[in-house]
Amino acid sequence: MNFKVYQHKKEFRLENGKKLENLEIAYHTYGKLNKEKNNVVWVCHALTANSDVFDWWKGLFGLNDYFNPENHFIVCANIIGSHYGTTNPLSINHSTGHPYFLSFPQFSIRDLVQAHQILADHLDIKDIDVLIGGSLGGQQALEWAVIEPGRMKNLIVMATNAAHSPWGIAFNESQRLAIETDRTF
Repeated sequence: MNFKVYQHKKEFRLENGKKLENLEIAYHTYGKLNKEKNNVVWVCHALTANSDVFDWWKGLFGLNDYFNPENHFIVCANIIGSHYGTTNPLSINHSTGHPYFLSFPQFSIRDLVQAHQILADHLDIKDIDVLIGGSLGGQQALEWAVIEPGRMKNLIVMATNAAHSPWGIAFNESQRLAIETDRTF
């Protein structure tokens, strides 16, 4: 298992036009990329998970499990906004010298996928044998499959949706508003 942080030297433009300087992407890899580079399993994690897929997806990912590092090169990256090492509201805003806190720009699923694409390019991964995700990770996997259908051979999504219902949007917005109201956040 390798935990690393990639620092993207170029400006990262979000779908809404905002920018992040020095985007950092924290990620784990397990196993080795084979000579043919056709053994990549890329995991897109859910909102509350992290890139240590062996920690939270036991039974599917591990030494004696279906996706194991003996046969697969497994990659899982922390999403933008994650407090597990990828650029997030506690990161330093280089234009102010202070943490972003509530000024951290809003981001979309497409932004999360574009960060994954940057990391995949950095790791010289052109083809993904299996792209897998559940919940928010499934939304990322679906978006990536739409953006780059030729990059992945197999797509596995679970407990996810392609679009939220009005009820889901309202529920999530009420949670965001409650968090933003707390000035100690």
